[in-house]
Amino acid sequence: MILDATDWAVSEFEGTPGLSVQLQRRLIATAAPLARQPTGASLPQRFAWNELKAAYRLVDRASAQPDHLQAVHREQTRRRMLATNGPVLIIHDPTVLTYTDHAVADQLGPITDSDARGVIQHNSLAVDPAGHELLGLIHQQTFCRQLKPDGETRAQRYQRTDRESETWLTAVTAVGRMPDDACWIHVGDRAADFFGLMATARATNSHFLIRLVQDRAAISPQDSQDKRTRDEYTLRLIAEARRVAVTTTKELEIGSRGGRPARVAKLSLGSVRLTIRPPQAEPRWRNEAPLTVTVVRVWEADPPAGAEALEWILGTDFSDQSAESLVRSCEWYEWRWPTMEEYHQVPKTGLGIERLRFETKARLLAAIALLSVVAVRVLGLRWCREGSPEEPAETLASEVELGVLTALEPGTRVVTVREFVDAVARLGGYLGRRGDGPPGWGSIWRGYQRLADVVRGVELAETIKPRKKPIPTRSG
Repeated sequence: MILDATDWAVSEFEGTPGLSVQLQRRLIATAAPLARQPTGASLPQRFAWNELKAAYRLVDRASAQPDHLQAVHREQTRRRMLATNGPVLIIHDPTVLTYTDHAVADQLGPITDSDARGVIQHNSLAVDPAGHELLGLIHQQTFCRQLKPDGETRAQRYQRTDRESETWLTAVTAVGRMPDDACWIHVGDRAADFFGLMATARATNSHFLIRLVQDRAAISPQDSQDKRTRDEYTLRLIAEARRVAVTTTKELEIGSRGGRPARVAKLSLGSVRLTIRPPQAEPRWRNEAPLTVTVVRVWEADPPAGAEALEWILGTDFSDQSAESLVRSCEWYEWRWPTMEEYHQVPKTGLGIERLRFETKARLLAAIALLSVVAVRVLGLRWCREGSPEEPAETLASEVELGVLTALEPGTRVVTVREFVDAVARLGGYLGRRGDGPPGWGSIWRGYQRLADVVRGVELAETIKPRKKPIPTRSG
């Protein structure tokens, strides 16, 4: 975690391809203030007039290849993945960005069944679950949805390469081949439940963990050596998953949402190994070899009265069915929530990405690409609180920042990373009462913005020489 905004911008943007040296400097000079003031201010509020014009010129020049703005960050993310000792989760998830009232809306596409206009964004984030570290955005696709052509047959649909399911395959392929000494797991929700994604992950030497919803025909692996005809796949995947015996149990904290109270669910876990065949309707996959999958059922056998019972049916290529392996798969899947739900909130709620106003689609996409990298940094400080809570505060904060915090809150103890993050969050409105959960990214970054302003004031005060008072003269 690089806390200084300028140092961070240099690390994640220096050497961006396709930009002149002057524009590369402008990119760093633009990214640093965006990172320093992440909470919802518009671009004119973040920049002085000359800097704002320079930022607009940067976006205009970069609009031809918005992916280039993320190239250095993606490469840095890959390096962090390769340096991680242990499994790396590559979590994929789409979201929508709405620009219905934007002047450029007619250049965008539909995002719902209504008249709303905007873009679809498919994000792929790399996470170190053991170190509780967000490694970065390894890939991103921002595109306009294409409506299905009128009268299109199923066979014709399978021939199209612009189907939204293709974005999952593009993302997995873009991550690249996993080194033999690494462990990368592609994680997806129910939208990732299709044979092509599993086959693509295995083709890149990677693993997969996805939520299964399709009740496929299946067969026991012991019976599948020489039996690959359609009629021999007589089992149904979902039914077989729901027949598994309990191997182990675990607890899961379910947060409050939509008026639903928070609770702790006691989950049962069991598994079965099944072989599934490729879809014969899709020419691209019909000749692939069948895949043997460990199907893990996670379910709540005795939910509280009035609560909907939790159930996940997960599919993975790992063959281990021990209790430890099943718990690990469940915990890996749980990472979707603190990763993707919060990451999607940061650009929208925190950075105001849906309030951007540009005259062309290309410029809008370039600005989105830049702010998407800033969003990774916004989450980083909160993750450090959980990943390295007892590390010295100096690993995140400068001497001036620690001094300012203790001056603003006399008697405050700021020795560890957790204490530093909590003190910053209190500046942003976090109460930190007994029983309160950890601070959210919003309060942390409001507090960090306030801290940065005070630190800047201290630094300026040291450079400003007091004006000499004029010597009074006697009149007459």
